[in-house]
Amino acid sequence: MGRFVRCLACGLILAGSVSVTAAPPRSYRLPAVDLKQRVIWGATCASPDGLELSFGGQDQNADDGRPHTRLKVDGQWKAIHQELRARNPLQKFYEDCWALRKLQRETAAHSRLFYFKGLPKTDEIKQIDNIVSSQKRMNQENARLIARLKDMGENLKGDEAEQARYALAHLQSARKRAEDFTASLPQGLTVAAIKGMTEVQIDVEKAAESLDAEPPPRALSPLVYDSRSKRFVLFGGDHLDYLSNDTWIFDPAKRKWQQRHPTSAPPPRANHTLKTDDGKVLLSGGYTYTSNTDYMGGQYRDLADGDWTYDVATNTWTGQGKGVPADTRVYRTGPFHPDFYLRGPRPDAADFTHWLATVPANTWKTTKPLHLPHLNRDWGTAVLDLDHDLILRWSGGHCAHGGTDVLHYHLNTNRWELSNPVEFPLGQLYSNTSYPDGFNFNLRPWITGHTYQNYGYDPLAARMIFTGRPRNFYLYDPVVGEWTGRAAKPRGMSYNSCFYTLTVCPTPRGLVAWTQEGRVFRFDAARKDWIELEQKRGKLPGSAVDNSTVVYDSKRNRLVFARKGYGDKAKYDGELHTLDLTTGIVGKLTPQGANAASAISYLCQIRYDPEHDLMLVGATLPPVDGFRRTPAYDCAGNRWVSLKIIGDDPSGKTGRNVSLGLMYDVKRKLFWAVDTNSNVYVLRLDVKTADVKALE
Repeated sequence: MGRFVRCLACGLILAGSVSVTAAPPRSYRLPAVDLKQRVIWGATCASPDGLELSFGGQDQNADDGRPHTRLKVDGQWKAIHQELRARNPLQKFYEDCWALRKLQRETAAHSRLFYFKGLPKTDEIKQIDNIVSSQKRMNQENARLIARLKDMGENLKGDEAEQARYALAHLQSARKRAEDFTASLPQGLTVAAIKGMTEVQIDVEKAAESLDAEPPPRALSPLVYDSRSKRFVLFGGDHLDYLSNDTWIFDPAKRKWQQRHPTSAPPPRANHTLKTDDGKVLLSGGYTYTSNTDYMGGQYRDLADGDWTYDVATNTWTGQGKGVPADTRVYRTGPFHPDFYLRGPRPDAADFTHWLATVPANTWKTTKPLHLPHLNRDWGTAVLDLDHDLILRWSGGHCAHGGTDVLHYHLNTNRWELSNPVEFPLGQLYSNTSYPDGFNFNLRPWITGHTYQNYGYDPLAARMIFTGRPRNFYLYDPVVGEWTGRAAKPRGMSYNSCFYTLTVCPTPRGLVAWTQEGRVFRFDAARKDWIELEQKRGKLPGSAVDNSTVVYDSKRNRLVFARKGYGDKAKYDGELHTLDLTTGIVGKLTPQGANAASAISYLCQIRYDPEHDLMLVGATLPPVDGFRRTPAYDCAGNRWVSLKIIGDDPSGKTGRNVSLGLMYDVKRKLFWAVDTNSNVYVLRLDVKTADVKALE
């Protein structure tokens, strides 16, 4: 059909046949919420008779991150989940099922860790017994739970009977999936087996959630009250790591939740709207994920699939769009999902070991991992876990990656690993000081606006510890790839800006933390507490934002502190401060070349090499004849020196990379570095051939 179109550039009317293609839905960022509220991202709804129900969101003060089901009583919100659990005949099955889910998740995490070691097939087969035993135990526990639930189901009626049948179907699906890969495990791990373990985990999760007294937690999922059935209706929402499309109703007369299982439902979404019209619930809008890897890119887009109608009486969804099975999940894709890093050839430790042996001395080389994570991870560090041959990376915040996931880089095979699907803090993403506090409902802490040096690996606890929150510190277990708990910090480590200045460093007796007041605390793994170290004959200066670091000198059992004032205009005086960990005596060093050390532009990344008794600075000096030399502190000579180090300089063209993570690997006698884009660098230092010169 002929059409007329106005040319916007020249104003002419053009005649002809025109094909109009709709623009793809745009990606966008969600608006921020007021973090002064205790509960964020939740929903409330009132019935005509004044009864108010609240559900969903994150409780920033709760130990489980959840506000749970709440009713407004005498003007005050009251959580009723304990009451709901006490009256739920399936609650014990939920607890057992969730424990089963935990076992399967940990088995999958162990398998990924083992897979990325890159062992030869024969060695892998010899060492796989623990994984095989763990998976067989999981299968046996599942079989017992299925049998018990079948017996219980014979005595159930109504909603509970339906939920038991639903849970049984998922547990049986999990058993069948597990049978498909368990038999092959003794012959070695495969990507299919690892993915299969995750699929089993999801089946068990869905079974557990159907047995609980209330729906699983979620964000941006509205509630609506249906006057005909006198019930509240809940649909879908954002679990932060996935979107859901489950349907639940709450009966206020019975004070009870019921999961509904329609034949099909709208695709998973969150931030949609719900309205009611005489027994019908009208749904419109909502977003899905984009998995956008652009800098500060929008992570959400509207589904734009028309309106949907839910008939409460017949339990049916109808709409203009295409329905999908109920209880479907949508995860982020690409580098935001663990499967992305399993692609490609099997990891090969022998191959990478051979490559490392060819790295020339005094030359930074990029390792070029097979798959790089996204987004950028700025303003932080990277820490070594030599117990498991890992680099752990948890940097970002502000206008960078803002998830709760900790990246694993495998030193043996040059491969990155992601343990959990990425979850983002909704409208707080890309903010600075306004990331949420507390546990989210996956029991993970949100990153702070920057992480700088406020996390480190404790060799005695075998955990990474994050100290950047005012009230609590958080523990991360690299073996299971999960945050595993938190506890209160001592008062001296608790202040609002602590994520800027708390600076941690590993020692043989535990992680130490240096504060902005110059106090030093050591983590006692046995007591799971921080102990302040005594300072004698002096007082240490305080740490500074982005301009200080603390290093452990293993030859002298002392801590060495480097600090300059905040801001680029502040100049370093070249002095170092010490704390003797045997005597507690505080000292100050004025090394030879201290005045010349004022040219060092970045102090956050200084790492000790005991092989050469030298502290290498993760920065370079201003260029001389077009070349930037690398500064270092010669411990034995108490002098600042510079070295000629060439190659792919991780400190960048300016000699100052505020997103650099620098580490020294005593096992391999190598320096490692990671930049904001997760590029990995390696350096084999040879002081004898590094053209050492005193700073002058």
